[in-house]
Amino acid sequence: MKKLILKIMNDKVKGLLRHVLTFLGGYLVTKGIIDEATLSEVVGSIITLTGFVWSWLDKSEEESE
Repeated sequence: MKKLILKIMNDKVKGLLRHVLTFLGGYLVTKGIIDEATLSEVVGSIITLTGFVWSWLDKSEEESE
């Protein structure tokens, strides 16, 4: 049950983060600070790293139990 809750929270957190990053990135693109290709790369990288760190922390907690 705990794993299911963590998976649901993980999906929600990553979804929220993706929307926040897209919103901020859209603002930066509109202002001409970055271009769309850079925005896609940055958002994708952050989401990937977030998933990696979340997974690593989740596995660390399981090993300590």
